[in-house]
Amino acid sequence: MKTLLRTSLLLILSQPIFASELLSPLEGIWGIGVSNLDSNYKGEKNDVSVAPYIFGSYGDLRIEANRLMYPLYKNTLFSVSGVGQLRTQQYSELFDRDRAIELGLAVDSSLVGGVSSRLTILGDVSDTHNGYEVEAQLFKHFNLGSVSILGAIGLQYQGESLGDYYYATPVYKAGDGLVGEAEVIATYPIGDYALFTGVRNYWYGSNVTDSPIASGSNTLLSFAGVGYRF
Repeated sequence: MKTLLRTSLLLILSQPIFASELLSPLEGIWGIGVSNLDSNYKGEKNDVSVAPYIFGSYGDLRIEANRLMYPLYKNTLFSVSGVGQLRTQQYSELFDRDRAIELGLAVDSSLVGGVSSRLTILGDVSDTHNGYEVEAQLFKHFNLGSVSILGAIGLQYQGESLGDYYYATPVYKAGDGLVGEAEVIATYPIGDYALFTGVRNYWYGSNVTDSPIASGSNTLLSFAGVGYRF
């Protein structure tokens, strides 16, 4: 019986109609890329990894690299989305600081000149840092010839528990603080595919830079890859 069920499932999945229905909600760029994280922890080696990179959506679910967004409400002035993300820029194997899973809400609105704004509130749900973050961003999409570019700037407020988890030591309390951020992502279409590359930089305040385990004020993430355009 198990063999029959397994064979039946494989036959169903192999049908072109089923595959078409499964792929039809896909939009945007779905691919794979290589990233390099240069963190601001003393003695920490750069983290080079290969991972899926998605800049698109699956039905109503929007996917922005390490962040998922699901629409909850929308009118002519603003929209509200549920947000989930994996905190990847602040972790250290050397100092045993883990990645965190966070959930929250985002409010998006359109401004003048094609600029959009976003206010996001996120809290840890993985029992890692047990803190929260409030983030305000401005971003814009524009084109340079065939190259599509997304530029974004932002300012984060990270709560006391978050700051202490990642940068406190037995002799130092990091507390809360502000973090500036800037990001640029460029994509270049090649037929049904697209090349993409980007950089994301974070600048931390004195609560982080004064920590005995911090080597400086910024963390730099760079990545590049190729994806299929749906």
